[in-house]
Amino acid sequence: MPMAKDLTALLEKKVKREKAARQAAELLLEEKSRELFDAQKLLQQHAEQLKLRIDQSSAVIALQSHLESVVLQASQKLLAETIAVSVYQDLVDLFVYSRIIPSCQLAVMPSDPHIKGGFFVSGQPSHSLSEIENSYRTGKRWYQKDHCYLYQLSIDGQICGAICCEVRAEGLLLGTVKKQMQILADMVCSALRRQMTLENAIRERERAEASEKSTRDFLAMINHELRSPLNGLLGGAELLGATSLTVDQIKLLDTINYSGELLRSVINDLLDYSKMNANMLQLIEAPFSTVELKRKLEGIFTLRAQEKQLDFSVVTQGTMPPSFKGDEDRIKQIFVNLIGNAIKFTSEGSITVTLQWLDDYFTFSVSDTGKGIAAQDIEKLFKPFSQVNNSSNREHEGTGLGLAICDRLTKQMKGDIRVVSKLNEGSTFTVRLKLEVEAPPAPHTQSNGCQLTDYSHLNVLLVEDMKTNQMIFNLMISKLGISPAIAENGEEALLACEASNYDLIFMDNRMPIMDGITATKTLRSQGYPRPIVALTASTTRTEREACMEAGVDDILCKPYQFEELRQIVAKWAEA
Repeated sequence: MPMAKDLTALLEKKVKREKAARQAAELLLEEKSRELFDAQKLLQQHAEQLKLRIDQSSAVIALQSHLESVVLQASQKLLAETIAVSVYQDLVDLFVYSRIIPSCQLAVMPSDPHIKGGFFVSGQPSHSLSEIENSYRTGKRWYQKDHCYLYQLSIDGQICGAICCEVRAEGLLLGTVKKQMQILADMVCSALRRQMTLENAIRERERAEASEKSTRDFLAMINHELRSPLNGLLGGAELLGATSLTVDQIKLLDTINYSGELLRSVINDLLDYSKMNANMLQLIEAPFSTVELKRKLEGIFTLRAQEKQLDFSVVTQGTMPPSFKGDEDRIKQIFVNLIGNAIKFTSEGSITVTLQWLDDYFTFSVSDTGKGIAAQDIEKLFKPFSQVNNSSNREHEGTGLGLAICDRLTKQMKGDIRVVSKLNEGSTFTVRLKLEVEAPPAPHTQSNGCQLTDYSHLNVLLVEDMKTNQMIFNLMISKLGISPAIAENGEEALLACEASNYDLIFMDNRMPIMDGITATKTLRSQGYPRPIVALTASTTRTEREACMEAGVDDILCKPYQFEELRQIVAKWAEA
């Protein structure tokens, strides 16, 4: 019996242990199940968050792709020189994106001084123009009201407009939209700035063209107004010199000639310098003879040097080509200025002109034994309107333009001018010009001392409004046996040509009622075949080109001399 009790007790203890173990296992299982549930719930939350992030990233990527595409299109369209308002309208329409960007607007203020015009374009408007203008007062580039974000346009630090979007997004989406708004705004500003630059450039070009035209017209007018009366003065003096005069009359005539030539020199200097500054001086290149040039210089200056008891000579050193291609008149102008100055500033001694062909340059020097120039004054020589002595009591008159013009002319002929001088010993001016060697020009027949050809068979018409120039022309051409008909303007010339067939017409350019260029164009359009010679006081390239385009055959510049007129008549007499 006691053993049975012991066995029962043992079994009860075993049962209790197993029951306790089972309860412990159940508790453990319940705890693990709870942990597993919590883990599963956490995992589910992470999965949902991950899905949300993926969805957001996809939305950001899609939005960014769309906006970048819009900005790329904008960059291509805004590179055009001229941009229509419709281009900006297309941009704001494209910038609108589903529910994220329901509206977009772009405004450029018409009151802004930087922008011409101004405009306001909108895709589903969310702000009025007045609200956008009010946002300027905030002093900040970004302005926000509810879901609307406004970014101001700035050009050179000045606010001139704004881009405004309604944005229904937060976080990355909002940041993406704002970033692309800034990029688009900067591109619009660049386009507006470029447009402003282009418009300014156009205005400046138009202003420059208007200024250039005014300069051309002014120079042509001054040429005419100054040279036309000079034609009467010098032409009349030349004709008077061919008559019988007393000794006193000859002296007075010499004074008139000297004063007239001095006036012509001053006028030429002023007009030439003005043309150089306006880039209107044209070099007219043609073959010329060095022997003939040397003869002309001797003829011009020998007598003037003798009047001051100075020795004057023009010498050639080495082998000199017989002919060059260049603008002989402008080259002679350089000689005249340099030799004229040498005679003016030399009271005793000599002036020597030396011609050379050195290193493919036509080189010449003018040396004198005059008063010379101090070293500190040499730099003043080639400045316009400047002389070593500019005081009111200076000994020698002049405009101070001669050497400045020489300097400009030598540079235009791809050359240079240099000076070496010692005070009270003299000066040497050396000029180098890049000229082409040419075959000698045809020999020129002079009329001086020879029997003049009779051209009385020619029917000549002079179209000239100034009575003085009519008289001078008539007296000169009458030496050739010609009695010209006279018309005082282009309309009279057209009527005269309807009534008679002229062999040669001399046509003044500037006349009242109808000018010479218009009359020439009209005659050519009517089929007039005979030579027309333009009489012009202008030496500008523009007016010469206008004459040739109108249909003239030749040009005779005022003031002209009898020999120049004779050569023109001889050239076209049998044409």
